Amino acid sequence: MPEAPGPSTNRQVSPGMVFFTDFVVTGTVRGADATSTPAEVTGLLGDAFVESRTGPGQLLRCYELVEVAWEQEGDGWRGLYVTVQAHRLDVPLSVDALAADLERAGFPLVEVAPDGVGCRRFVRADSRVAVLVDEENGQVLAITAPAWFAPGARGEPSPWSRESGRDQVRHLVGLGAAEREARARRRAPGEAEEAARWWWFLWVACRQLLPDEGERRFGHDRYAWEALALWLIGSCEAAGVLDRTDAVCEIVRYGLLEPDTAVRACLDAVPVSRADVATRESTPYTRENLVAVNASRAAKRLTLAAGELLPRVRDRALRAEVAAWLELRTRLM
Repeated sequence: MPEAPGPSTNRQVSPGMVFFTDFVVTGTVRGADATSTPAEVTGLLGDAFVESRTGPGQLLRCYELVEVAWEQEGDGWRGLYVTVQAHRLDVPLSVDALAADLERAGFPLVEVAPDGVGCRRFVRADSRVAVLVDEENGQVLAITAPAWFAPGARGEPSPWSRESGRDQVRHLVGLGAAEREARARRRAPGEAEEAARWWWFLWVACRQLLPDEGERRFGHDRYAWEALALWLIGSCEAAGVLDRTDAVCEIVRYGLLEPDTAVRACLDAVPVSRADVATRESTPYTRENLVAVNASRAAKRLTLAAGELLPRVRDRALRAEVAAWLELRTRLM
């Protein structure tokens, strides 16, 4: 793992390309990532940092180019992101040079739709790293993990209006399963890429209207909205917009299943056993190991999602299995 930039000073630095490519490939800076606690980051990157409160319950730590952010959760801190602020470099970083180096390493970037305000956007989906680039001069502005945008349908602007989506899901939530399926067959675009965008569009509209537990909205109860949400997530997965890890994490995030059921879904979706999972110590980040690396990443995301539900889980065996996985968190890819 290349060395991170030094502590915050008034001077600017130009780390070698290896630092940036390593961050894109791994989503970490010397092992520190968006799941790391403040104490873990200190252990990995040192204590020469500038720290500030950016808002109520928010903490930002700066190691010159590297910024790590958290939000308060109970008595602790939940990680938000790690960002490398490349725009602070005295020698600009070219996206062409970065992309070429990643291509040679076997970890190419994918460009997604521009942001509409002068920036190009690239993503490395497996490491969930986003690269923001000045549209005019091609200079990298920032590299962030996890990415706040995604390739494919999730990263493209919708051709349909927000109100149209809301109208459609309001209608769908009042239909039975058979009626929903029939309507979907009539309405979904025939071309696969367009259909994927359509399903994602409906899911985004649904989650914006999804009522809180116990809340009633538009005359329909939470159960009806949960059923619709699960159906739409399944449709997004079938259309290739979400993989299994993404789908289960969406289910957990929006509370669509009871805690024990949701945790069981997380564990069932983990693609590798604890005995066989790739770790930072055992497995180099190389193209030959990409399948194992991504399985480890999926395991980490799914067990972190399950971990959020642990206080509400009744099944002791489930709790024990999640706890065993969480003990591996800092070693997973």
